[in-house]
Amino acid sequence: MSGVLFANSAAAAPVTEHWTGESPYFSRTSAPGGTVGVVSMNGPDDGRALQLRLGARPGTGPGNGVEISSNEATYRYGTYGTRIRTADCTGQGRLGVVTGTFTYSTDHSDGNGNGLPDNDEIDIEVLCAQPHVVWLTIWTDYDGSVAPGQPIPVRKISRAIDMRTGKVLHNCYMVRLGGDCQPELPGENSPASVTPVPGFDSSTQFRTFMFDWQPDSVTFWGYDDSGRRNVLWDYRGPASRIPDKPSAFMQNVWHTDEWDPLDGPAREQPQAAVSAYVDSTTLPR
Repeated sequence: MSGVLFANSAAAAPVTEHWTGESPYFSRTSAPGGTVGVVSMNGPDDGRALQLRLGARPGTGPGNGVEISSNEATYRYGTYGTRIRTADCTGQGRLGVVTGTFTYSTDHSDGNGNGLPDNDEIDIEVLCAQPHVVWLTIWTDYDGSVAPGQPIPVRKISRAIDMRTGKVLHNCYMVRLGGDCQPELPGENSPASVTPVPGFDSSTQFRTFMFDWQPDSVTFWGYDDSGRRNVLWDYRGPASRIPDKPSAFMQNVWHTDEWDPLDGPAREQPQAAVSAYVDSTTLPR
């Protein structure tokens, strides 16, 4: 399958893809390690979902995974989201598999004038080995041109939340990939905890994740089991730490052998296919 994928869209603000027919909004942009297509299944209200299937023994990195992207790369401020069941690695050990939902700008010029290539990106990610933990990251810079083995300069802030307990495990601004956390600034670590969702497992349950991107804030939320909005992160730190470039909206599944979750290494390559299932995708108009 190439070009246009399958979805059923409502021309509204925001636009929501329910993944049941052809879509004018999304295309497959990468799938060397797997396949993309609509399948019938239990869970979605309409009985259909987009399957992002990562095949057995894929290469490392997003470019060897399976990915879709909005046809337009000019989205900016507004509300984004997904209702998704992330990849399930049950029975395969500590796999390094990431399910991601994110905005991404392809303009890597130094627009903010800090001497680093811009990397404007807002991420929601789940590691297959830790499906109860949600990682949220806001990027503005990344310089991958340094010599191998040298620290990679970045500008990013990440938050990790154990959704079963509501505990914030990690809230950290970095200037070197894998480096120490920088001093926390006002507005960067709120709320201090979130509403617990007992039994949360994003690999076996469809869950909704949303964020609203504005010039001075990025607010992420989901829903608890009673359907109430559950704010995961209300980021209101310096505006210089918030992306501002036009971006595409993307979803992917890929293998990593270098990003360990907080409970120990998870780098193994999947020996059997794993899949994420997208019930709906929300874009700003």
